[in-house]
Amino acid sequence: MQGRVSKGLSSTSFDVVKLCHRGENIIQRPLRGKEHAASKMQNARQSLHAQSFHFRALINRQGKLNVHGTREKHNPFADLYHYLFSLSWPKFFIYAAAVYVLINLFFAGLYLLSGVDKHFSQCFFLSVENMVAVDYGRAGPAGLVVHALMTVQAFLGLLTFAVITGLFYARFSRATARVIFSNKAIISRHNGAPCLFFRIANERLNQIAEARMTLHMTKNETSLEGEKTRKFYDLKLERDHTPLFSLSWTVRHFIDERSPLFGMDEAKMREAQMGVLASLTGTDETFSQPIIARHAYSMEDIVYNRRFKDIIIWHDKKVHIDLKGIHDLYEANTSGDS
Repeated sequence: MQGRVSKGLSSTSFDVVKLCHRGENIIQRPLRGKEHAASKMQNARQSLHAQSFHFRALINRQGKLNVHGTREKHNPFADLYHYLFSLSWPKFFIYAAAVYVLINLFFAGLYLLSGVDKHFSQCFFLSVENMVAVDYGRAGPAGLVVHALMTVQAFLGLLTFAVITGLFYARFSRATARVIFSNKAIISRHNGAPCLFFRIANERLNQIAEARMTLHMTKNETSLEGEKTRKFYDLKLERDHTPLFSLSWTVRHFIDERSPLFGMDEAKMREAQMGVLASLTGTDETFSQPIIARHAYSMEDIVYNRRFKDIIIWHDKKVHIDLKGIHDLYEANTSGDS
């Protein structure tokens, strides 16, 4: 994907706002006014045209992008549902409680101005009672204005609790993957051929149907014009699909003439800030919903001439898996180990 550049503007008038997973993944747009002035010093310190992308700075171990884009004007209601859906649980409950309190404070002020009671605390608790029920253990307030306020608040309370309940259920019922990736990827020989491999396991020990793994290598490259970009390459796997994934799976990519890793030693990989991004998709049979799990390996996570210790144990005619040992390695016998 080519960077979109407007004519008549210098390269210093652009800011990287997004990274994508295919091709030359720098998307640029012109900066305007204060935004250009505010980012001028930042561009001087972190010019992407002067230095390479650092893989771990872009993608964390969970495979999530560490990218922050600038907006010309922030609108909190532009994508409110996605924002509330992606909040952490503590923040979600804090926001829900804040909305509940603010609504009651607002209507308590209106009740106070309407002369329902001279004490704000009494008006506040009247507002709380009206939000959850229309049955008071005391004489109700009189007056057309007060009744109109109570009607509006009762209707608003129904909507508020319906929205909060819907968001809570959607968040709670969302299917998530509990897949463990080995914290190290290995480059060693398997059946006499060099390969890159790592191990995953299903922590829930249930079945993930139609599990499919994709593997991508990413590295820095410099074009003929001197533009530094980060490109992604597909890595072909020995087996990229399993009908039922319930125990462990050793994912292998053989480094042959067709591999993007062919001819690259450790020094070249580090110079190019190489990284490997793994992505698992499938259907959790317990939830009957699709799930996805990602993991990223930087050069600090790649070791050479090692093997994974076996974690499958046969005992009492049953299969046991030692999930605690998924990261355990041992030295490979490079002379004759296959």
